[in-house]
Amino acid sequence: MARKTDSERLQELEEKMEKMKAQKQQVESRIKQKERKERTKRLIEIGAIFEHHFEITSKEEAEKIAWGFKKIVTNRKEDLSRLSIEELQKQGEKELQKK
Repeated sequence: MARKTDSERLQELEEKMEKMKAQKQQVESRIKQKERKERTKRLIEIGAIFEHHFEITSKEEAEKIAWGFKKIVTNRKEDLSRLSIEELQKQGEKELQKK
């Protein structure tokens, strides 16, 4: 069996590199697609929660409410994230009963 010349070996390595680049692009593409799907799912879930709890019927209404809550949430996000959903629900029910 004849030995390959340096130029033949170089050509083989270049071909392998091209194949590996293509494989890398495919894997990166799958990762990005998965991330996009996860983000879309998350946005839908968050939007559904927002719509449900505030009975939002339009994008404009959601925008107005979001801007209204932005300062409150920004200031209290850390405190709120420490509580469980059940604790927050109880607090909300108590507030409603006061009215």
